[in-house]
Amino acid sequence: MQPAAAQDKPCSGADKAADMVTSWAALQKAVADFGHCDKGPTRDIFTEALLRVVIGGWPKVGEAGPLLAQDAGFKTWLNRRLSDPDLSPQDSGEIFNLAKGSCPAGQDKVCGEILSAVEMSRALSAPDLKLAPAPATPPAAPPKKP
Repeated sequence: MQPAAAQDKPCSGADKAADMVTSWAALQKAVADFGHCDKGPTRDIFTEALLRVVIGGWPKVGEAGPLLAQDAGFKTWLNRRLSDPDLSPQDSGEIFNLAKGSCPAGQDKVCGEILSAVEMSRALSAPDLKLAPAPATPPAAPPKKP
């Protein structure tokens, strides 16, 4: 159940706000303004916005650090969404691979938080699935014997 104040906030514009998200700051603002609307069809639009920022904008993941440090509500929302077992295995796997193998220099804390949340999602949705980065290249074929 949501607090009375959240129930009084309108949700008109939530879909449009989430659709316009292209950065961590814009995602934080959309969550601050419309996080209470993050359910039903709007939830899917928020998921698309989250994936757009995390996966599509991965090189800028460092922008998340100050936002997460300053905004506990946003951090809670992000962790909850990234650890949601409804996050597709493909998306959580891609985020896992990025956080594990492509963390920008100096962003270990942010990558670790993202990685931890995604690992929780994977553990809840597929407990037998082992998380491992996808191989960069297929293994070489063994040499042929003459």
